[in-house]
Amino acid sequence: MTLNSNSRLLGRRVSRHAARPRRWGLLPMIALVILSSALVACYPVRSMPDVIGLYELKVGNDRISLDVSSDQSFTETIRWASGKVEQRTGKWYWNRSSVAFDGLWIPKSFAPDYIEAADAKSNLSQPKYTEPGNWSVSAERHWGRVTLAVFPDADIYFRMVGHSSR
Repeated sequence: MTLNSNSRLLGRRVSRHAARPRRWGLLPMIALVILSSALVACYPVRSMPDVIGLYELKVGNDRISLDVSSDQSFTETIRWASGKVEQRTGKWYWNRSSVAFDGLWIPKSFAPDYIEAADAKSNLSQPKYTEPGNWSVSAERHWGRVTLAVFPDADIYFRMVGHSSR
């Protein structure tokens, strides 16, 4: 006897699909897991002590190390693939999930094409993205790691790699 014939004997009618698991019951659970992963994956940093640390930004063989210290100063060390090294210092300020840097430099070799094009179109009196200046960047956690968004549309971020050396 089959399942359907047994259920008729007992006076109950069972659909021929009753023995199959319900696939639509899993769909809301899967959607919940995906949405909660997205919430945990990226969110703003909410406290100043969380941004203190050592960061790196790498593009090709060039690298910038950024040491953000608790006394609200920073040290930027730029290492080009050629072996040339340049170091700069400045002050930083916290403002609700963003960090402002006075005197930070993001050289052309780290900038995406659209930034280089914007710099080329600017006149002499306008500041350029690829010259030393004041930067305000959002501080975010990406999968638990603190990042500072430089050019987020091009996925160019400072990523925290350790604690501040000062």
